[in-house]
This record gives sequence, structure tokens and C-alpha cells, in this order.
Amino acid sequence: MKNTQKKLKAKHFRYLSKEYIADPLMYLNEFFEQETFINYLLMDINLLINAASNAKMNSPHSPSGYNTKKLIELVELAYVIFKKCNLKKLKNPLDFFKCDSDYWNYVSGECLSVNDIESPEDEISRFFSYQSLGQWYETLDEIWINISDRNSEFLGNVGKEILATRELLQRLAISLHKIYENKSFPESIANNQEEVENEESQDQTSLEQTDNIETKKEEPSDDALENEILNPKERIILPEWLAPQSYSISALKNFFDRDDLNGWKEDIRYWYRTVITENEFWSANNENHKFSGANLLYTYSCIYSLLEMLFNKLEESPITLIDIEPSISILPECQSIFIRHENKKIILYYISDEELGHPLSSLLATVNTYSQQQWDEILYDWINYGLDKNQYTGDYSDYSTRIYQTIIKIIELAYLVAFSEEIEFLNQNQTAAISAGI
Repeated sequence: MKNTQKKLKAKHFRYLSKEYIADPLMYLNEFFEQETFINYLLMDINLLINAASNAKMNSPHSPSGYNTKKLIELVELAYVIFKKCNLKKLKNPLDFFKCDSDYWNYVSGECLSVNDIESPEDEISRFFSYQSLGQWYETLDEIWINISDRNSEFLGNVGKEILATRELLQRLAISLHKIYENKSFPESIANNQEEVENEESQDQTSLEQTDNIETKKEEPSDDALENEILNPKERIILPEWLAPQSYSISALKNFFDRDDLNGWKEDIRYWYRTVITENEFWSANNENHKFSGANLLYTYSCIYSLLEMLFNKLEESPITLIDIEPSISILPECQSIFIRHENKKIILYYISDEELGHPLSSLLATVNTYSQQQWDEILYDWINYGLDKNQYTGDYSDYSTRIYQTIIKIIELAYLVAFSEEIEFLNQNQTAAISAGI
């Protein structure tokens, strides 16, 4: 294989490590021999696109967060092959069939071909001719976000974009599997590839910019690194007015004095997006002043204090812990609950009919999904990555979607407990009175 003009390094990617950059076949061997089979991978891609496009097609039994992360790794690996093999871009990446044989090879499932020549490298070129690596990151982030956020639209709900994305991802998977079977990479550029003339490489420019940024940073000392790893939370001091307090209905109402339920949901949704999305973060430069860095620190403090108060309540009123499967990356879908409070119609997404009758005990059980120490670690990671341009890759990154949904559920249940006597239920089958006690 040929070397690229700019050496690829692990810092250029989100997940791909240096050993796989040096030897992509090692990754493919491990992936297709230990992780999954090609037919399962194709079905996973199909399910991810379905779930991102239509919330009703989203299964809580599917490890969507994990599958999306692995898909990002495969795209990164394909980019390494694209650059190392010096593959050219295609003028018409959605022109899949050059001749009749290409069509029949495809529909028969025999192979992906160009001019009747099986060509996995052509599909990799096609993939990065359609979008740059940075643009594919954005698309895959949208998949991840839309799996959990029913208020968003995947690729603007444009059908032709969604179909092209699914086809290209599946073709890429088939091509990588073919390279795995062949145990080799293309020795040279295929003769039937058409280079886009006079086109600047967006990806190459991006890599160079990354290098320039990295070289300007001073390397932290060993002592500083050790302090950051061992004592991270010592650097965050909560304001006095958010000091620990006993649980009370009035304290819950004070939480919603800062913002109403929909306002909190908007803040948490944007926080979640900045945590899992590259180059999206809370900043003073944001057009919406609500999403400044100072506002995120305030949001963090309020959520931290809310959880701390509820854990204090748990110590007073112990309940049975929830046993959640570690492989479940999203919460099960619940029927939407419509309520009216203060002349506003509000939708609750994550509360079941059973939880509706006992919101306080359900609230405490939901808080107990993670220990207090785990919540401290999660919130600290989220505030760091919410303010940082990088995507979250920490210990809980595979469960970012479930964490987001759990925080929303906690806020929804807290709202029910705080205003139980003032809420009107609009669903015909959900008219029973709710109790603020355990």
C-alpha cells in the first residue's frame, strides 16, 4: 500500500487506535471473526437508519448506541484504506451501475462490480466521494441523536438523502467484508475509477488543521495529568445557594422556578447533543445566549443538586434497586402522556402507566439507575465534553443515549410530583389521581 502525503494518526479519529491505523486488516479480522457476521451487520445498518428516521421503528432491545459507535469505527477504518491506497474520488458517486452486468451482479447478490469487475475499492471511493469524513461524522451523529430524540429530524426527513445514506453504508460494509475475505488491499488504483479534477481534499485540509492546532498546545505535566485523573471533581465547587438540602415538594417546585419542564428538556437535549457531537459545544459565540458556557455550568449545578437531594430522600426511604440490563442502550418506548398545567399542554415521553400512579417511588427508582458516585462521574464527564469540541469517549459513552433519556425521565417524574394537585391529564385512559407519596 502507498503512503499518504499526510500521516494518519489516532488524534485524527474519534475511536480508531494507532494499531488499527497501522494495520487495518487486524481490525477487520477481529471485527468479522469476533464481533459479527456480514449479514448481521447489514441488518444492523438497516435498523439504525429505520430507528433514526421513524421513532415507531426504534426497538429498545437493539444496542443502538453500541452499533452506531462500531459503525463510526468502520467508516474511520475505510478512510484509512481510502488514504493509504491513494484511491480517487468519483464524479458521480450515486451512479451505481455502469453496465447491465453490474445491475445483475447486484440483484443476484453475487458481488458489487464496476464494468463487470468486482471492485471493493471502488465502493470506498464512492463513499468518500459522496461526503467527506467530517460530513459522515455529522450524518452518523444524527443517527445517534435521532435514535433517542423524537423532536429531531434525521437528514431533514428528506427521503432521497436517507436512501442514499443507507445504500452507501451497506455497500461500504460489503466492501470491507470483501477486503477481509481477500486478506489484502488494492495494490493500485482501479483503471475504471474516475478522478474528480481540480478538487481540493476537504479531509486532508481537516487533518492539517488538526495538526496545526495540536502543535500549538503545551503538553501537560505528569503531575497535572495525575491530578486530573485521580481528583477531577476537586476543581468544581458548587455555589452556596446550591448547598445540600432536604427533600420537599417546595424544593422540587423551586427547581422548576428556574425553567419550566419544556425549557429543562431543551437544555438537556442540547447538552446531550454537544456531548456526543464533534465540534458542537456550549459557547459564548452561540447565536442563542441560553447556550453559553456559563448557562451550562448553571444547568450542571441544578441537575447535580436535584440528584443529591433525591439521593438524600432515598436514604430516608429505601426502595428496591432497579436491575437494568447493561446491554440495553435506550429506554423502552412508552405511550406518550398528555397533560395540561397552567394552561400549557405538555407531553411526557418516558413514563409508563404503572409509574404514573406512583411518581415519587418511580422517581427515586429511576435516580437509582446509577449510584451517586456514578452520577457524579457522568455529570462531570458531560460538563467537560459539553464545553469541549471533541465527542465524548469516556467510560459511559456507550450509554449516552440511555443517560440522556434517564435524565429526561427524572425531570418528567419530578414535575409530576411537584405539581400533582395542579395537573390535568388529557389522555382518556389516564385519569386516575396521582400520589406524591411513596
